[in-house]
Amino acid sequence: MPTLPLVGPAVNSTKPFGQQSPPHASWHGFIPGRRSYASDASIVLVGIRGTGRSTLAVIAASALGFRLLDADQQFFQMTGLSRASYKTQHGTAEYRREELKLLHAMLFENPTKSIIACGPGAVEETGQAWLAEYGQTHPIIYVLRDAEDVKEHLKVWDTEAITRLFQLSGPTHRSISNFEFYNISDTLGKASGELATIPGHQSPRSLALKRVEYDFLGLIDSIMESDRQGSERYRATEGSASLPLERRPYTYSLNLPMSLVETAGAELRNITTTADVAELVIPVRELQATSADFDDATANRVCRLLYAVRRFTRLPIILNLELESLSTGIISGFSQEHASAYYLSVLNHGLRLAPEYLCVDLRCDENIIRDLVASKGTTKIIAHYTCNSLSPSGWRNPGLEDKMRLAEDLGCDVVRICREAKSTKDNFEIQHFKHGAGKPRDVTIPLIAYNTGRLGRMSCFMNPTFTPVTMNLLRRLAPGGSPHCLLTIHEAQKALYSSFLLDPMYFGIYGTNASTSLSPSMHNPAFKFCGMPHEYKIFHQPTLNHLRKLISDENFGGASITAPFKKEVFAIVDFTSPEARAIGAVNTLVPLRSRNIESLLDRNRAGPVVALYGDNTDWIGIHTRIRHNLSPINGVKRRTTALVVGAGGMARAAIYGLLRLGVRTVLIHNRTTRTAEEVVRHFNGYRFTSDGASTPTEVNASPKVDAPPNSPTIRVIESKDDEWPDDADFPTIVVSCISTREIDGESSADTSLPPGWLASPTGGVAIELSYTPLETPLLKQIRGMSDQGWIGVDGLSVLPEQGKRQFELFTARKPPIEMMRFRELALPHHYGIHQTESVDASVESIINANDFGGASVTFPHKLQIGKLLDAVTPCAQKIGAVNTVIVEEDPEKRYRRLVGDNTDWHGIRRCIERSGISEFRSSTALVLGAGGAARAACYATQELGITQLLVVNRTISKAAEMVEQFPALDCQVFETLEDAVSTERERDGLDGLPLRVIVACVPADDFGEEKIPAGLFGAEKGVLVEMAYRPQVTGMMKTASRHPGWTMFKGVDVLEEQAYAQFELWTGKEAPVEAMKAAMQAKINER
Repeated sequence: MPTLPLVGPAVNSTKPFGQQSPPHASWHGFIPGRRSYASDASIVLVGIRGTGRSTLAVIAASALGFRLLDADQQFFQMTGLSRASYKTQHGTAEYRREELKLLHAMLFENPTKSIIACGPGAVEETGQAWLAEYGQTHPIIYVLRDAEDVKEHLKVWDTEAITRLFQLSGPTHRSISNFEFYNISDTLGKASGELATIPGHQSPRSLALKRVEYDFLGLIDSIMESDRQGSERYRATEGSASLPLERRPYTYSLNLPMSLVETAGAELRNITTTADVAELVIPVRELQATSADFDDATANRVCRLLYAVRRFTRLPIILNLELESLSTGIISGFSQEHASAYYLSVLNHGLRLAPEYLCVDLRCDENIIRDLVASKGTTKIIAHYTCNSLSPSGWRNPGLEDKMRLAEDLGCDVVRICREAKSTKDNFEIQHFKHGAGKPRDVTIPLIAYNTGRLGRMSCFMNPTFTPVTMNLLRRLAPGGSPHCLLTIHEAQKALYSSFLLDPMYFGIYGTNASTSLSPSMHNPAFKFCGMPHEYKIFHQPTLNHLRKLISDENFGGASITAPFKKEVFAIVDFTSPEARAIGAVNTLVPLRSRNIESLLDRNRAGPVVALYGDNTDWIGIHTRIRHNLSPINGVKRRTTALVVGAGGMARAAIYGLLRLGVRTVLIHNRTTRTAEEVVRHFNGYRFTSDGASTPTEVNASPKVDAPPNSPTIRVIESKDDEWPDDADFPTIVVSCISTREIDGESSADTSLPPGWLASPTGGVAIELSYTPLETPLLKQIRGMSDQGWIGVDGLSVLPEQGKRQFELFTARKPPIEMMRFRELALPHHYGIHQTESVDASVESIINANDFGGASVTFPHKLQIGKLLDAVTPCAQKIGAVNTVIVEEDPEKRYRRLVGDNTDWHGIRRCIERSGISEFRSSTALVLGAGGAARAACYATQELGITQLLVVNRTISKAAEMVEQFPALDCQVFETLEDAVSTERERDGLDGLPLRVIVACVPADDFGEEKIPAGLFGAEKGVLVEMAYRPQVTGMMKTASRHPGWTMFKGVDVLEEQAYAQFELWTGKEAPVEAMKAAMQAKINER
């Protein structure tokens, strides 16, 4: 029996730990002795061509205000020739000398405030030595990318050649770097609207890199821990929630197993969760199963997994590199030395990815953990221990106290102890351990402790820190169905309130014109979604007197303050945020149950109110929408200029938001110049420090020592007739704060701007805060300039962002922001059911009614409905069926007509695109069936660019008739699936196009597992779209699941996607994906 190479002694044992071994020779990662850097240290990027180094360098330089040094540009400037031309004219030896000369100058002449994108000289032997030296005091980031994306970018080589290049250069690039970034293409989520999921804003090409920008700057912020000013320009602080996540009450960790991320990644692209962190669980055994050594291919795999989770969740990450059997602690088949080296290599690689948290098994050799802690940088170490002792003392075992003390002594930041529950009694024992004699008084690091298994769920919802949770979506996606051992956040929160650990509270909006507020329609559904029994009300009051009565209620949870009380409420608050003081207004009131400001995080508990906290979240909505819609080319720089129209309270919030973004030049235009000048004086009386805080001062007071040298310039532009000032750049950010009303369908004020003021050569972003009407004159003007790089954002997309922060202040929990955005659409529509056996007079009366807005049409009426319509779209005509009725009208011209469309093909196409397959023109598709769904599938494959199609149907004549409608496709029809597969094999032998797309449009029981011919899923990768949605997992899907390169979509996925398309056709707005997905899945689960 093998020894336990990584396992420390059992609880109470005195047996010594296994000794640490040096890393195995296959590991090439550079592990620096220190991982903290000066805030102005230059940053180096290395990697092969086509990975996006130059683009990332531009993004980082713009965000940090650093100088950009790109090796390609520098080489041309130094020699006057491209690399290829220089090598041709001067020979390889001279070229290499010039390349090294350039590398040395770029590195050692620019030690600070530079972003350096290295060229080929980095992998020369001399270059490697220089970078190894440079990396002791500077971050060096190795940039990776999918080989397919590199090929698409360079338009040369093939995927295999690029993969080989990665294999050859990877060890060297890792040896000269200390961090890694996986540049995941934004096409990862394009089919699901990843770049345009927010109603009310455009998503032109100028925003194509926003998610890459977010991911990369997140890495930069993590590395440059002392560079708080740089990160502040891109992220609004959490104010009072600045307490570390691991020390906040009732936080949740979304559990994401590696296998699920790899096989169901397409489903996770638009995931919406209220979890606080995402835990990526990578079993070390599964890594070792593909390679005995921790090689570069395995390192690439781990790196891509982590950045995929970042992209999907936008959450801080816990990287859990899980040892195989926690009952033995060994890695199967490894010798003691090899196992120790492998695990150490995996852990050190984890640090290169800069996760927020990294788990290390507390049974490891202590020296491994100490070394890990010494080089952790900003990553926090979670010491994990699973107690498998059969001792009857359970959680009363004193050895568990020793584990906690050991974790703190080793320098770990958090300790996590788990134990499988044998009975419900264990859930009470763990409370004794955490709150009684179990926890050593001298241990100060946070403790995560819970029981595992179905019997341990009580201890999970009572655990206050990083409770592991799942989602219904993940339960559905898990192979074979996920056991319900993990709770969802909704279940955990509901249990806390049902157990009286937390109390129902009420909130509301308070003001003189609150009756029309949309806030209740945001907050109440969000409370319900999160499992909170709270209520959000409307308090329409003429004075603050009633607010004083509310404060005396022990169940009062907080209020949104509106005009005219935002200034008046200052008189009754005890604490205010720096933001509220800087803006001069309070829009959020939070009661405190103690006179300590730290109690701000102790929410959802009733009791006497002893103090009040005032904050302002208006600026956050503006700040966030600018940040999300400002293209990388218009990133905030030293000369960035913004224009604010208006001079009221929202204009002050807008200016504050702009200053927090780092904008240093702001012009104000207002109809009354005197009011605008008051705003200028207000902000000239504040000094903004690098952490975003602000303090009131006298206008003429001498500046503080730590005040920024480039203090903001805020001034007035008086008239729209004035030319834009010569000494200021044209604005790339415009915020209109003019209140408007809708009168006879038109705006009560002309908010458009002089074209000369919008002359930025790179366009910009315009935020409209008014949403009555939704399409203001300014937005119409901006949308007409979209081809010039301008992006318009309407007021309804701003409100949920400030509401999101209010929700966090009220509840100390993250809100379901997508649901809040959906409610904020405020669409007064109703979707009903009309069941009929034929397209009769009742149907005709419904669709001709004045308030009819559209309809879904189901079998068998998809053909009959056409006789009642004025027109059908070309795609519906081609497919031969109508499943969507749209109303096209223009009230002014008294124009109204009914149009038939078909969105079934949208659902199929979107699912195929979500699979990540892009080689459509070099692929064959297979459609099973010849009915209406099959016609939609044929149309979808044609629109994707697929040229070769196989059709299988029992009645071959019907299939032949169908394919005649698609002459652009090279079609073959078959009576059986076996015939189609055998023909496909013959075609492969003759250099035919591989079968990568299969759409099954037949009843699920037509093709059980036993009826699937071998070789159907023979391509290295592909996608199966199953139109049947009962059962949710068909025999064909089970067969496809055994082929790792194949992605599967269920019938409900197609149903959802075509429904999103219908919603967009009817309303002209982006579909609220998460809300619709949840409702549809709930309905299906009922049956």
